[in-house]
Amino acid sequence: MVIKEEARFLRDSVRNSYSQIFFSDNKWLAMLAIVASFIDPYAGCGGLLCLLITILFYRLSGLNSTYMRNGLYGYNALLLGFAIGVLFKFTIAFFVILFLAALLLLLVTVWLSSVTSKNNVPFLSLPFMVAIWIVLLSTRSFAALYLSERGIYTLNELWRIGGRPLVSVYETLGALPIPKLAEIYLKSLGAIFFQYNIISGILIAIGLLIYSRIAFLLSIIGFLSGYIFCYYIQGNITELQYSYIGFNYILMAIAIGGFFIVPSPRSFLLAVISAPLIVLFMSALDKILGIFYLPIYSLPFSLLVILIIFLLSKRYQANKLYLVKFQQYSPEKNLYLDHNQLERFKNDTYIHINLPFRGEWYVSQGHNGGITHKDDWRFAWDFVITDETGKTYKQPGTKVEDYYCYGLPVLAPASGYVANIVDSIEDNKIGDVNIEENWGNTAIIKHSDYLYSKLSHLKAGSFTVKVGDYVRKGDLLARCGSSGRSPEPHLHFQLQSNPLLASGSVKYPIAYYVLNDDKKQSFYSYDYPAERQKVQGILPSASLYNAFHFIPGMKLNFDVSNGERKYKANWEVFVDALNMPYIYCHQTNSVAYFTNNESVHYFTNFKGDRKSLLYYFYLGAHKVLLNQDMKVEIKDSVPVSSFFKGISIFFQDFVAPFYIYLDARYVSACNETKDGVKLVSSVKAKNNNVNTNLDFEIEVKSESISKFIIKGKNLCITAERTV
Repeated sequence: MVIKEEARFLRDSVRNSYSQIFFSDNKWLAMLAIVASFIDPYAGCGGLLCLLITILFYRLSGLNSTYMRNGLYGYNALLLGFAIGVLFKFTIAFFVILFLAALLLLLVTVWLSSVTSKNNVPFLSLPFMVAIWIVLLSTRSFAALYLSERGIYTLNELWRIGGRPLVSVYETLGALPIPKLAEIYLKSLGAIFFQYNIISGILIAIGLLIYSRIAFLLSIIGFLSGYIFCYYIQGNITELQYSYIGFNYILMAIAIGGFFIVPSPRSFLLAVISAPLIVLFMSALDKILGIFYLPIYSLPFSLLVILIIFLLSKRYQANKLYLVKFQQYSPEKNLYLDHNQLERFKNDTYIHINLPFRGEWYVSQGHNGGITHKDDWRFAWDFVITDETGKTYKQPGTKVEDYYCYGLPVLAPASGYVANIVDSIEDNKIGDVNIEENWGNTAIIKHSDYLYSKLSHLKAGSFTVKVGDYVRKGDLLARCGSSGRSPEPHLHFQLQSNPLLASGSVKYPIAYYVLNDDKKQSFYSYDYPAERQKVQGILPSASLYNAFHFIPGMKLNFDVSNGERKYKANWEVFVDALNMPYIYCHQTNSVAYFTNNESVHYFTNFKGDRKSLLYYFYLGAHKVLLNQDMKVEIKDSVPVSSFFKGISIFFQDFVAPFYIYLDARYVSACNETKDGVKLVSSVKAKNNNVNTNLDFEIEVKSESISKFIIKGKNLCITAERTV
């Protein structure tokens, strides 16, 4: 097992190091990049050998394996090895220097990683630049090292590598009517791997296109922007044509336009604007470093990207340029996940405020109400209870006890400390008001330094808490009364920024609630109940809550039947370093991140095999309302990249930063059965393409998931839970 794990670690570290040069973890891009890097085998061997030595040092040092495994600590080793392999002849001294350079690079990388992470910026290729400069400066006095003359006689080198067939391919490509600008672009792509030929450029361009259509577009846009600017100001075009340092434009555009920043029209514009800055950087750095005869390589790209990200991280407002929060190593996935989360959680709040009562209540006065909810108090609600005729009382309605809401429990809308209480004000007679003690009996709860909830017109002597007490969401505070400016029993509820009794209100959404009308019940999240609506809070169902309460260490095992194919699926629940829980599939190495906040279970992201049972569970249980009233229908959206595939998503990717026309919708509802609960859900394409629609059934028995069924075109999977 140890040998297999080490082999997997080595494979992942090598593969991801190649792809991370383009901010990717795509295996096809990695494979093409490996092939492209060996068109000049000396550069290719130097890069791979330096990477392997770095991996060895990394393992011996006992550092966290994650950074090397995902390629973040490996791509600089590749660049360093490529450079040394191109610059020097292969001798014993060469291998000694390569060995020492790899060790030096690891030291610099770990140090720079620590420095840059404190400012939330990447280190990019700075470790490579520091290491190669030290190597170049020190080896000038080493007589045992010889500079290489490769690159001067390209055809001779190709003949030595692959004979006449490879030379023929090169000559054929050279004879193609490729515009000079396209040739420079392709050779600039190859130059990223220290391959100064069109073959490498074509391979890498194909890899880019497979990996990301957005990255491919950005590479062209960034290159053209820098080249045109350089041409317009009559810069040194020959430098682009012969040294191909135009790859700085390409890497900058991909980094800024779609990797560190969520792709959008503004990120594309920023990439276009930034390319001319690269020209300025290259010109200035060339003059400075030229004094010491040192190359600039990728330094302009690294410095500019770091400066831009540092600037954006210091903003108070995003201004439609959003830094990527959860890196997916794909511009498309970054975009689709961000687009999905903006829709799902557009009004999400750090503190979830809930309705302060049980059961169905009626909003008698909402925001900007015509009676008292005006000016500073316009963001408040008044709640009462009505019968089927719309009346708030039973006959004769002359006493407070006749009103349906009178004396009912008033609950803490969220956890916090009791900051203020007013008690001992008597209830008014029906129709009368107490304007001198306007708010009546009141409880004010502190949820954070600038968020308080106020519940007013409560019943005197009904308080179960006192100032300073800590209360949890749903704890009983007092009972509904009719004190203060209250002509009949009702509950006044508002959010405010301080504990003062007369404080004005602030606009703040209710986290989750159900809207009841004559036809159906609808679920709302992070929204504002409107006047004349009947609403109720979420009362968790023990069956559903426990079934979807996945705790770290929990294991879920299934016997799966997919037609004639039968297999097992073994899942386990973990928590990552950011305290985010996820389900891990041992067979496919897939992961599904989720949240369960006692009101709703929902998945936030999926990574891995889209044929795995976990993937279908991620879709089928995308969002589940853990409510006792199980017939409430819940709707949600699914990330485009998590549902569509093939040609449809391929073409969508090209225009995604400007317009997303694909859409996948999720719907679910629960029904009680004789021995439990059945969740029925579906995911459908907006265009109702039956070829992509999926239907799901999840059976819950004894408060745990017992069976999972997936149905689609030419698809029928049944998974039975085992011990």
